[in-house]
Amino acid sequence: MKSCFSEHQFCLRNSELIAEFLRIIILLILVIPFNRVLAQEWGKLTEKEKDKLLQREVIYKSVKSMDAEGKLSGYGQSLALINAPIEKCWEIFTQFDQQQEYFPRKTVSRVIDQKPGLVLVQKEFKFYWAKIKYVNQYKIDPKNFRIDFQIDPSYPHNLKDSAGFFLFEKISPDATLFIYAVTRLDTGIKTPQFIQTYIQKQDLPAVAENVRKRIESNGTWKKPAE
Repeated sequence: MKSCFSEHQFCLRNSELIAEFLRIIILLILVIPFNRVLAQEWGKLTEKEKDKLLQREVIYKSVKSMDAEGKLSGYGQSLALINAPIEKCWEIFTQFDQQQEYFPRKTVSRVIDQKPGLVLVQKEFKFYWAKIKYVNQYKIDPKNFRIDFQIDPSYPHNLKDSAGFFLFEKISPDATLFIYAVTRLDTGIKTPQFIQTYIQKQDLPAVAENVRKRIESNGTWKKPAE
């Protein structure tokens, strides 16, 4: 009798352990991936950077990385917090043929070809004394709200090389983190690195600020005449 009772307890205990194990597995499947996607980039920021963004500041930061050969490299990016759902941000921003209305210095933004996952956009910028013309390849990832861009060298261009990305990340149902990064830039003109860095520190935050104004106005805000 004692043996049967002990066996019953053992089976009951095993059942409880299995149930608890399954509960943990379900939580891991449903909760952890969601949180990781929800705030992956936000989690990389310092508390000081988060405070600035929450106070409506646009921040610029330099991202350093090590390549396969052990060489240190980096790129610049600007970040802004937008008071709008991520779906609304994506809808307005991906109207590429309207970006000349709010992007600093941009005078032309014309879609010349489009297919699933790829858009070609003809661009012109007025940069002080020069007019810069080229065609960008936009690789569209709507699932992750990300756009990677680079110059299409098969079209006429007077900017030697440029690449980077735009990224939207959901922070809450009505707040979205916007990141604009230029990972590669070569004007084709010999320019000291500190001058290029200075220009990026001015231009990248200006883009982020104007993108926020455009989206928070529901796509109606336009930049002043330049």
